[in-house]
Amino acid sequence: MVTVNTMTLVILYQTIVKPNEIDTLNELRAEFKTLYEKHNIDVVGHWNSQEEPNKNYYMARYLSDADYQHKTRTLHNDENYLRLTAQLNEIRTDFKLERLTPQ
Repeated sequence: MVTVNTMTLVILYQTIVKPNEIDTLNELRAEFKTLYEKHNIDVVGHWNSQEEPNKNYYMARYLSDADYQHKTRTLHNDENYLRLTAQLNEIRTDFKLERLTPQ
C-alpha cells in the first residue's frame, strides 16, 4: 500500500497502443524509466490491463502541484524525452492523464 500525505499529488497515466506494438511499448518504457530517474520523478509502478494487454497504466507521485509543474517542465526540455515521446506517439492510439489527491 502506498502511503501519502496531504501534499502528495499522484498522476495516473493511461496509454493505449496498437495491439501489435506492445513489445515496442515495453522497450520505450525501459528508456522512459531511466529518464524519469534522471529527473527525480517517483514512478510508483506500471500495470497492464488483463483484458486489454495493449492498455498500460502507470502512476507517478509528486510532492505538490508545484513539484509536478517543475519536474514536467524540466522533463519536457530534455531532448531524449522529446525523442521518446515522438516514438511513443507513433504507436499510441489513446492517452489519458488523471490527477489524484488524497481525501
